Amino acid sequence: MSYTFAQTLEEANEFLRENQAVLVFFSDESCNVGDALSPKLQNMVKEQFPEMQFLEINVQMLPEARGYFNVFVIPTVLVYFDGKETIRQARHVSVPKLAMEMERIYDILFS
Repeated sequence: MSYTFAQTLEEANEFLRENQAVLVFFSDESCNVGDALSPKLQNMVKEQFPEMQFLEINVQMLPEARGYFNVFVIPTVLVYFDGKETIRQARHVSVPKLAMEMERIYDILFS
C-alpha cells in the first residue's frame, strides 16, 4: 500500500489511472470523525488489501474536488477498481462493512 495526498485534480486523476485498486478518502481540517477514520482505513488497506493504494483528498485545500467527485459530505470514501468508482460510503463509514464490500471485487482482481 502506498499513501498519496493529492494536491490537484490532475494528480488525483493520474493516480486513479495508474493504479488498479484505489481507496480515496475525502477529508477536511474541521472533521474530527475523519481524523479518527483515516488511520483505521489505512490500516485496513495495509492489512487486508495489500495491492490497493490509498489516496487522500482534503476538500479545503482542493475545493473543486467536491463537485468533480460529487462529494457533498465529509468524510466520504470512494473505492475504484480498474479506474471505475465501485463503492461509495459517506458520513457514517463502517470500516468492517466497507471491507466486506471490497473483498469480493478485490479477490476477483488479485487472486
